[in-house]
Amino acid sequence: MATKKSTKSTGIPMIKDSAREIWLAGLGAFSVANEEGGKVFKQLVKKGAVLEKENKVRLAELGERANELKDDAKGAMKNLSAPIEAGIAGAMQKLGVPTRTEIMNLTKRVEELTKAVAKAKTEAKPTPAAKKPAAKKPAAKAKSAGSQG
Repeated sequence: MATKKSTKSTGIPMIKDSAREIWLAGLGAFSVANEEGGKVFKQLVKKGAVLEKENKVRLAELGERANELKDDAKGAMKNLSAPIEAGIAGAMQKLGVPTRTEIMNLTKRVEELTKAVAKAKTEAKPTPAAKKPAAKKPAAKAKSAGSQG
């Protein structure tokens, strides 16, 4: 059996042995980390690349699904709003409220009539050269001698 050398008085050789073992363990850990670190790093890069590809595919699928949902929502809104708009239009018609198209047509017609009236006014005005001279009023007659009074 091997016996450890130890001194009962100081215990210094035992502390030196423990310190040396700790030092050697640290060096060994550094060496393993140095050797294995490169391998671990490469493995992490490979796993990251695979995960990135998977996530890109998932993201593309989610984008497509979002577009489908958006289109479905638009269709639902059209289906929902069409009867509401028809009901409102019917109620407004019963109340005699003109539609936008009717108002636009009336506005266009008013503009046309305004232009026609303006044109008629300019054509109906006599020109200064065409005016006839005003008739002269007879001059007031002096009092006649026969009406003395």
